Amino acid sequence: MNNLDQRNTMIDEDCRLLASILTVETKQYRRLLRLAWRQNSYMKRQDVDRLDSNAREWAKYLPKADQARIARERFVQELAHQRGQSIQSLNLEDLVSGTSPTTQDEVVGCMNDLRATSVRLDRQNELNRQLAEFCLDLAREEAEIFRSSVLTDPTGCYGNDAQTASRGPGGVLVKQA
Repeated sequence: MNNLDQRNTMIDEDCRLLASILTVETKQYRRLLRLAWRQNSYMKRQDVDRLDSNAREWAKYLPKADQARIARERFVQELAHQRGQSIQSLNLEDLVSGTSPTTQDEVVGCMNDLRATSVRLDRQNELNRQLAEFCLDLAREEAEIFRSSVLTDPTGCYGNDAQTASRGPGGVLVKQA
């Protein structure tokens, strides 16, 4: 095997390894995307217990996604260094040049999957942020209405049976107010 064949084999192996690293990162982002979808559903249903559980899962899996991203960044940086290029000037076409068409398709496909998944995750996180802001605004408005109407009502507060309660106000809205 001459030097060129050996170099192309190494590039092919590096690109296959890059494809597997991209696949792992995509898998981690898909898991976060599922959690983001659940978060949206739980916020709409005001399911506080499941939101709390979902947040714990998010905290568990976010570091794994970060590790996968960091591993990919380091690997690509090492590939750029091996080729004598700066990471800023390196692009996907440069990485897969000199590899077999199958390897090129695999790396490009994995990269496209990662891009699509990260865009969907970013979009879902933005939707969740907007929904959370709406929910907080709604809770503030309800607390203000409660504060101005119920707490100042001279007849007191009402129980579950719609009768005047003697023990006073309680619950989340009262605490918020």
